[in-house]
Amino acid sequence: MLKKFIIAFGLCVTLGSAVAQDVTPSEHSAPQPAELTLIRHQQSAELPEEITKLMQQDKTPSENLSVYIRDLNADVPMVLHNDKVPRKPASVMKLVTTWIALKLLSPSYTWKTEVWTRGELNDGVLNGDLILKGYGDPFLTDEAFWQLLHDLQLKGLKEIRGNLIIDNSYFNIPDYDPAAFDGEPNQVYNARPSALMFNFQANRFLFEADVTKGKVGITPFPLIPGLQLENSMTLSKGGCSKGHYHPDFQQESVGIKVSGAYSADCGKNFVMRVMSTPEEHVFNAFRDVWKSLGGVFNGKLQTGQVQPTDVLLHTHESRTLGEQIRFVNKWSNNVMARNIFLTIGAEMLGAPATLDKSRIATAELLQKSGIDYTGMVIENGSGLSRTARLSARQLGQLLEVAWRDPYMPEFMASMPLLGEDGTLATRFKNADLRGRSHMKTGTLNDATAIAGYMITRSGKRLVIVLQHNGREAQGGGRKLQDAILKWAFEQ
Repeated sequence: MLKKFIIAFGLCVTLGSAVAQDVTPSEHSAPQPAELTLIRHQQSAELPEEITKLMQQDKTPSENLSVYIRDLNADVPMVLHNDKVPRKPASVMKLVTTWIALKLLSPSYTWKTEVWTRGELNDGVLNGDLILKGYGDPFLTDEAFWQLLHDLQLKGLKEIRGNLIIDNSYFNIPDYDPAAFDGEPNQVYNARPSALMFNFQANRFLFEADVTKGKVGITPFPLIPGLQLENSMTLSKGGCSKGHYHPDFQQESVGIKVSGAYSADCGKNFVMRVMSTPEEHVFNAFRDVWKSLGGVFNGKLQTGQVQPTDVLLHTHESRTLGEQIRFVNKWSNNVMARNIFLTIGAEMLGAPATLDKSRIATAELLQKSGIDYTGMVIENGSGLSRTARLSARQLGQLLEVAWRDPYMPEFMASMPLLGEDGTLATRFKNADLRGRSHMKTGTLNDATAIAGYMITRSGKRLVIVLQHNGREAQGGGRKLQDAILKWAFEQ
């Protein structure tokens, strides 16, 4: 039924859970036969002359670039170039996910995290198990988690004599290999989504130089029982540099090896890595925070589901969706985007959340909004994908529809401000373009993209979508993007 429903809506989706396992993609956006026909009708002459000359000078293939630029008050686009060619969107796919979420859930939507008891609770002592049930909160961070447990103690719970049960049943997702995308399973951007997700699934490792002993100390938060950490960090001489903040974490047969150099001038700093399953991570955090608050707990981790006889003790409410999408788009948080995407499916088509339900809900809203989604491929909603596809025209149309929507202020404010914050904080920082655009960036090994809204020097409001797929995208892609943005700003 799901497949028939999707085909009926015409959305090309990835129904399987597999992700291409190449570290660097083998394909480089070479046009397919149908795309070649399109390209013949959209020659590079449509690009500004100075941009065409730059591409020729840098030997950038014209067919590897897509451009969609439109004055929001004009009847026709200003620049079209390969705008209907589906390309790897990288993280600009998050614009689709966050706008769909705003429309279907509303900016005021919040997530619940429930705490249930199984057993008798008397005089602050629970003679039984405590159950944490998640509903997909993407931003259950240290502060929120501390508040949740503090509230439990305010309600009288002091000692738990049973186990901690994690209920992740609100999401039903395929098995996920965090190493499949690029062989870096410990990187936070590869974290798997989870209905109960603490701190983006990441452990924080505190790095601290001990000059007297000539060593670099490493302390994980929360503590990971049984973790064998081989500390091969060296204390370097001289000032602190950017490289000192990027130690190498290698999975060994008996544990984790951490290597690299660290300067005493760097002070104390946290490095984030994914080291545990979502359930283990929540359990370790609960144990440490609960005890730091004076609570008593010596139980073990279990997974399961809330039963009809269990008693609801407390419900924690998250930040609103309108607040959370700012973290997603400004800092390109992949696992938050994936949690939001799954939430869409559960809310629209019922729990448990599945990727297929989210794709169907997305297709239906795009159709109602008059956005052409032919050839669009949505894998997980984050853009961290080798199979996701999106054309510049499709994203341009979405941005145009969003501009005229009541939720436009929340949507636009979620994007990085050029030269001011997020992933665009240093770009055009000392130029006239600073502060004139809200735009989302995207980067993969052979794909770069940027999309959003710009106010030109003359006061025009433009929608801009730039997509560049190919071997040269990482090298000259940003230079080409900046040249087009400068040209657009002067229109």
